[in-house]
Amino acid sequence: MKKLVISVLLLILGIVFLLVKTSARAAVHDVTYTADALSSLVLEITPGDTFDFGNLTFNDPVTAPATGTVVSVTTNAANGYTLGVSDGIAGTDSGLVNVADGTTRIPDMTNGTVATPVLWGANSGLGITMFAADINKEAKWGTGTAYDDSNNKYAAIPETAITAHTVTGFNTSTDTSSWAYMIETGVVQKTGAYSGSMTFTATAVLI
Repeated sequence: MKKLVISVLLLILGIVFLLVKTSARAAVHDVTYTADALSSLVLEITPGDTFDFGNLTFNDPVTAPATGTVVSVTTNAANGYTLGVSDGIAGTDSGLVNVADGTTRIPDMTNGTVATPVLWGANSGLGITMFAADINKEAKWGTGTAYDDSNNKYAAIPETAITAHTVTGFNTSTDTSSWAYMIETGVVQKTGAYSGSMTFTATAVLI
């Protein structure tokens, strides 16, 4: 009888333990996290940021560089970027200045602006063109596909940055555009070595 009572008690305790074990409840609490991805933009010039037009002769236009100036832009901006060009020189002069006297300049091209580039035609001076782009080669730059293509359209480089190329939307990879320059000196251009520069300005479009 004693053994039976002990067995019954053990059975009851086992059932109670099982009920307690199977009826245990889990506590749940969510953790919410937030973050802000900051904008980033990297601009690179390849294959190099220096080139030589070589010897210039009156009425003999020269186009350079043969490799093109390849502007690479990497950005996480939600709405792409704009690319501006400028040379910091006021008026109708280009960035190319006579090394010896420091004042005489080769002028900007006669016709053609960043807003309305033109075929070279009867122009003289210095102009810039975009002949290729991964995304959105604007029709205004002409139908050329190489640095010296006769179908390229050119523009004088302005003093302050004016948007010359626009890429819209978010891009997950580096975007490139390829640029070239044409120069033609006038009959009265002072002889000597000339040197100068221009600037590409990439601006992220966040909104």
